Amino acid sequence: MIDAAAPTHGWKDRAQALVPDLARRPTVLVAHGLAVPAAIAAALATPPVALVLCNGPLRALDPVTRMLARACATRAGAAVTQRTLLQRRAWIGWLASSAGLRRAVVNPYVMDHDTVAALCGPLVDTAAGRAAVATYLGSLVSLPDPRALRCPVLLLWGDADPLYPMAEAAFLEAGISTVEHRAVPGGQHVHPVERPWEMADRLAAWLLDQGVALAPATGMS
Repeated sequence: MIDAAAPTHGWKDRAQALVPDLARRPTVLVAHGLAVPAAIAAALATPPVALVLCNGPLRALDPVTRMLARACATRAGAAVTQRTLLQRRAWIGWLASSAGLRRAVVNPYVMDHDTVAALCGPLVDTAAGRAAVATYLGSLVSLPDPRALRCPVLLLWGDADPLYPMAEAAFLEAGISTVEHRAVPGGQHVHPVERPWEMADRLAAWLLDQGVALAPATGMS
């Protein structure tokens, strides 16, 4: 989702980077969390064979991300965020706390300090990385409208997510005819990490229903 070597990338830039691959070969595009806007925008520009969306912003951001996005939408706010929250110690401390990723999983031990540091630390280890994170967050103040999607869409949604609840999935399911919603019972926000086998089984079954030959998929998270 975030390219530390190219700190000007927001979700629109990430979407444009995906489009050539979508145009060149049949692709199943899978996106989770804050990668969802970039995947939607790419699919609007060049529809993939199928689009799979997991627990991310379809019409609005969760309150914490909305606050960060508004802060990073201005140059001054982005600079302050990079000097404070996006410093490694503060970043990992917050994400590894009960207010961070631990409230996004069923089992809090899945997101212990070492795991969070391994997953999220590299994003903010350099000034370029911190700038990339701030720029991506700032770009989220506006989101693409998923109701214009025309490719087959699977909403593989954890139904116990406090950040992006089932109402988000219901909003899109009611908005376009190409959407199918398959809930992951008891799944929290990070259900693809906690229950990858269930996600893989549900995704494979849906693709077979769609008549899509199983092949390696392009994923975003």
